[in-house]
Amino acid sequence: MQFIIVILLIVIIILLTYLFLLKKELNNIPQKLEYIKSIDSNTLIHSEYNFKDINNVILKINDLISEIKEIKIDYNRKNNAFLKMMTNISHDLRTPLTSALGYVDIVLKSDIDEEEKQNELKIIYERLKRLEELIDSFFEFAKIESSDKKLNFEKINLKLVLEECIANYYEEYKKDDRKILLNCSKDKIMVNSNKILLTRIFDNLIANAYKHSNSNLDICVTANDKIKITFLNELLGNKLDIERIFEEFYTVDISRTKEGTGLGLAIAKEFTEQLGGKIYAKKVCNKLEITVVLCDN
Repeated sequence: MQFIIVILLIVIIILLTYLFLLKKELNNIPQKLEYIKSIDSNTLIHSEYNFKDINNVILKINDLISEIKEIKIDYNRKNNAFLKMMTNISHDLRTPLTSALGYVDIVLKSDIDEEEKQNELKIIYERLKRLEELIDSFFEFAKIESSDKKLNFEKINLKLVLEECIANYYEEYKKDDRKILLNCSKDKIMVNSNKILLTRIFDNLIANAYKHSNSNLDICVTANDKIKITFLNELLGNKLDIERIFEEFYTVDISRTKEGTGLGLAIAKEFTEQLGGKIYAKKVCNKLEITVVLCDN
């Protein structure tokens, strides 16, 4: 009888000890959470007594902590990008507007002849057209980001679309004594795609090469299991961060002197992904190579 009592006492002591440690472990969790919150660190909660059930709870809490930290980091990154975006928008919109207003002031207040006045008005027109282009780009990008409209796909002759885009920029390249050189099969290259988005992708890539280079633009199209369209042009400088060129509003000093919005490649990337394709870039010596990959289906 005494033996049984001793055993029961031992069991009770063990259970009380277990419950005491369990309660202590449970009490430690909110204290540790409060500490992590107060110091805003990447610290996680750790079990002191290794209870299986408590460990499972702690594991879930740590997952939530990690997820919240990632959300916070992403929020801070996007917030910083937004502030930078607003600065860039302000700069890009103000530059042609200030210039146009300056020429308006000259026309209104200066005693100039008719020919000079027409030249000033032409400059004003060009500055306002630039302003219109910037506003359209900002609006288009905002529309892309918020749109959930389903795309219509159809069989399209990709070569024909590309040739039309090249023709649109022929005069601009020609006046700078530059060329767009197309290396492509003479046969039709059919792809199941959306013509509007495909046109905008090619337009943006050709325009980007024109603004940010002084060289010819080489375009090569290969069609196997997938269709690859490669755009190759010389770089004006070495400041380009190849890892960031598809980011919204990313610019370098040399592109800003060429009046870039920093949206062309971001729009091209967004449209390419909407078409189920991929776009990537790399440096080849002093040249920039951008490749668009589309599924041929």
